[in-house]
Amino acid sequence: MPVRPHAPRTRGVLLALAACLTGVVPLGTAPAAAAEPHLTAPATYHIAPPGGRKRPARDKRLHVSYDGDAVAGKKTGRLIMDVSGAGDVLRLKKFGNGCSGDRTRIVCAVGASYNSWADWAGALPYAAPGSKAGDAGDLRMRYEAPGGKVSEATTRVVVGGPVLEIRRPEKVAHLRPGARTPFAFVVRNAGETPAHGLGLTYTTDAMTPTTERFSNCSYHAATAVCRFPALDLAPGESVGLAPGLDLRAPKTETAGSLYQSAWPLDLGPYEGVVVPDEGEPGKGPALRPEPGKGTTGTWSDEDTAWTHFSVDNPSDYAAVGTRVPGGTGEERDVRIGATNNGPGDPGQNPPVEIRFTPPQGARVLKEPMEELDEDYFEPLCTHDKAGVYTCPLTVHEPGDTQRLAFRLRLGTASGDGSVRLRGRGGKEYPADPEPANDKAAVTVTGAGPGASGGSHAAAWWAGGGAAVVVAGALVLWARGRHSRAR
Repeated sequence: MPVRPHAPRTRGVLLALAACLTGVVPLGTAPAAAAEPHLTAPATYHIAPPGGRKRPARDKRLHVSYDGDAVAGKKTGRLIMDVSGAGDVLRLKKFGNGCSGDRTRIVCAVGASYNSWADWAGALPYAAPGSKAGDAGDLRMRYEAPGGKVSEATTRVVVGGPVLEIRRPEKVAHLRPGARTPFAFVVRNAGETPAHGLGLTYTTDAMTPTTERFSNCSYHAATAVCRFPALDLAPGESVGLAPGLDLRAPKTETAGSLYQSAWPLDLGPYEGVVVPDEGEPGKGPALRPEPGKGTTGTWSDEDTAWTHFSVDNPSDYAAVGTRVPGGTGEERDVRIGATNNGPGDPGQNPPVEIRFTPPQGARVLKEPMEELDEDYFEPLCTHDKAGVYTCPLTVHEPGDTQRLAFRLRLGTASGDGSVRLRGRGGKEYPADPEPANDKAAVTVTGAGPGASGGSHAAAWWAGGGAAVVVAGALVLWARGRHSRAR
């Protein structure tokens, strides 16, 4: 059966536009008073047919709420859920505490505010025996507030529904830096009822599209939103969207991604899928539907379908050790770490960590700290019973160096310490062009200070060990915001 175009739903668009315009406050006027609390519920909710496929987890859950401007606690409100007018299509199943009733009418004692996602009390509709895909009925809800105020809402519950799946490879591996690879858009309806209209959004990360931006899509940064209001997909039908993308792999980064989501336009995006409200239209050719394309492959019914790209562009991380002058009992500041010699950039979470073993007999007096909150610090590294410190590696761009400052009191025993690099969290170490430089020595010597793997600078501690001042610059390791010493 071919994909059927249909006339856009003008009335629904006008109603939505009118609803938006009612909330507009003209310039120079005072804002309207806060709206009275009311019961809210989705306009439409889909349930699985008897014995049929379970609805995907991404589908909008039945979210019913009443914001009474009060903290939910003592159960002074009452929620009534009723499908008695559609008993041949729908049934109710209660959940939580404080609810009673039968299969068509449930009454729950709830708080002065209510949220079905947070409060353990309510009911969910399911398909009655003998109902079939496409059947529908109304779920009527009534909330009786403690003060006597009554608010009502109705949700149209449909047996079965469209289930849009996206064909995509989960992973594309062994791309050469800068190489081009095609990417096709294919969507199918694996549900029981037609999908009316198609929405598609996709976002690229590190992978650069070389094709012109499509004229029937809007663009916000690296995110595109494309809508096809005149496109219906019957159950079992698929459609390709041509010409697809021509992607260029990054020349430095070692990985990239593309993620996409598709939904029926009359139902809207899935819960958790962020669709930009604004964007600039593309100036290239239109993205055009091609019915029946791409019927085989790997399909995803998740709200967001990811494709990960890996580029054969390894990073050569080299350990940075140092030479420590001084004798027994003397305190010395040492700076150890790692350098990315390139050519690859593994991104902001490199799969490598630093393991620092202090020289034999040395005692660590102060260690790097990270700022978790304003004026609140915790150690950046962990250490085991053997005194080996494991620290996160944050530098990722080729040529960048990360140095960590420790203060040591030298002991009587002799023996070098070391800096070793290993896979983060004990995982396998990533491909390394020069594995010989994954270890560097930390040597106690009577000679002047120096550092292997990079320049040296005086370092001293301030603020009770909470921060390290390196070459005159205050370095704080804050969560999600790490400084890089070059």
